[in-house]
Amino acid sequence: MKYTSIRHRFPALLALAVMLAVASATHGQSEDFRMQTSVFVGNNSAPAVNSLTMFNGTTIYDFIENESEFGEITVFDVKRGRFVLLDPQRKVKTILTKDFLVQFLDQVLSQTSSTALTKYVQPKLQHEFNLSTKTVRVTSDHLTYQATGIAPKFDSAIQRYRHFADWAARLNSTRIGNLPPYSRFELNRLMAKQKLMPKSIKRTLMLDEVGLRKQIVRSEHTINWQLTNTDRKRISKTGDQIASFKEVSADEFWQLKIQAAQSNR
Repeated sequence: MKYTSIRHRFPALLALAVMLAVASATHGQSEDFRMQTSVFVGNNSAPAVNSLTMFNGTTIYDFIENESEFGEITVFDVKRGRFVLLDPQRKVKTILTKDFLVQFLDQVLSQTSSTALTKYVQPKLQHEFNLSTKTVRVTSDHLTYQATGIAPKFDSAIQRYRHFADWAARLNSTRIGNLPPYSRFELNRLMAKQKLMPKSIKRTLMLDEVGLRKQIVRSEHTINWQLTNTDRKRISKTGDQIASFKEVSADEFWQLKIQAAQSNR
């Protein structure tokens, strides 16, 4: 009798388990999203860079979009604590860990006490928030960020985006000519505090002491709250590239990029 009772209940239990599994998978996918970004320099109406960032579970994929199919790809593996940079044209990759980026910035901090970068490494920041326009502003004597935000479709996107934006700022600071990330950290923190995702961000950098020369960079962001089938195929292809591309050191990776750029002139 006991065996018969379990046998009769098994189909119902199996159906319930399947329903829960499907619901769980659907819930996970429903909180994936994509962000298209266009970056404009100065008064130029044409973007200098277009990119597509896909948030897929604990992995973020960032694709540089251009006329070639060989745009650079950055994969942020949150669980493993690392960035994988891919050069599809040269079929090479390099890996930078979170620890490496932290150590890099620690070294920058230790070497900037007597350099012109001090004002960017230890900025004296002020901030303000305009509720009616959903605008966050972070200012120092030399640098200003102004961001206009939108409310996300789901709350998890806020911290996922902030985590990526903070670490991407660390990564970008390792590239020659880029600024330390500390003012951007504050902007990201305040946006998250107000539960906003970026719609536009403008960075104004003073190039002289009196503010007559400025560099203005503006980014426009469009968010779609789900990934498409094409997106998921692209993610799958990127996984294949990670597995098959030759791994090189970061120095060699950037040297190959420079050589490729020079050969295309």
